[in-house]
Amino acid sequence: HARARLGASAVLNAVTGDDPGALTGAMVTEAASQGDPVALAAFAEVGDWLGVGLANLVAALDPALLVVGGGVSAAGRLLLDPARAALARSLVGAADRVVPPISPAALGPEAGMIGAAWLARQMVSGRA
Repeated sequence: HARARLGASAVLNAVTGDDPGALTGAMVTEAASQGDPVALAAFAEVGDWLGVGLANLVAALDPALLVVGGGVSAAGRLLLDPARAALARSLVGAADRVVPPISPAALGPEAGMIGAAWLARQMVSGRA
């Protein structure tokens, strides 16, 4: 989304030197935190799709809590607020059920690496 609209964003143009290939998620997050409309629209779109996907998971599995981890969790409310709105709007029967909260993973982008290290340690010690 942001690459396709790079020309409309002075902030993203400046940090990438007008090179769409140089654009990173961290750059989009920083631009959005500065109020850049292109970056904010990118998060709104991605957050909307995330919320729709989570609504499908909630309909199938009925979890009490949804945890979003990985690099995208560093965006915090920029991503999670649109996801929460889309979840509430897309969840079948939302008026008659508890819509679970969406929270960022406590370990953020390092969660996968920490989990892999823990699993490797369990396997080496024979506990896995």
